Amino acid sequence: MLMKRLGFAVLALIVLSIFTMSGCSSAQKKLSEDVRGINTKVDTLETRVEGVETKQSEVERLAMEQAERLEGLKSERAARSSSGKTNVGTKDKRSRKDKDRINEIQTCLKNAGFYKGEVDGIKGRKTISAIKKFQGANGLTADGVVGKKTREALSKYASGGGTTTAGGVEEEASAK
Repeated sequence: MLMKRLGFAVLALIVLSIFTMSGCSSAQKKLSEDVRGINTKVDTLETRVEGVETKQSEVERLAMEQAERLEGLKSERAARSSSGKTNVGTKDKRSRKDKDRINEIQTCLKNAGFYKGEVDGIKGRKTISAIKKFQGANGLTADGVVGKKTREALSKYASGGGTTTAGGVEEEASAK
């Protein structure tokens, strides 16, 4: 009977070992699959982070380029305003004296036949173009700036009594 009991114990031990091993291997398999799944998710997240970092770098680069362009435009504007030139379409806050002076220049240019626009006291594109044409026709430097020589030449047309065509101004300038 001892043999029977010993045989039964060995058989029970063998069956128990088989169940234990099969359970361990399936738990190990499940654990291994879980680890693979987690690794896949980590890889996916790393790829997404790399993509976001790449986009962030691109956005930063574009922002820097825009800032540089803006600084260039500001410098350009400052250079123009310090040289006495105005931006076309920019409404500067001018003093009454400046507006009156530009009105006078526009009136003289109109009387001389060089300005076709409205006398409005704004030194815009049409006014600057008319000044340059007048200067060129009178043998002056055609820079669009009304300096002493240009003012003297324009003063002949202040009352409207001067020659009213560009040709007449050229003749008058060449007669000197």
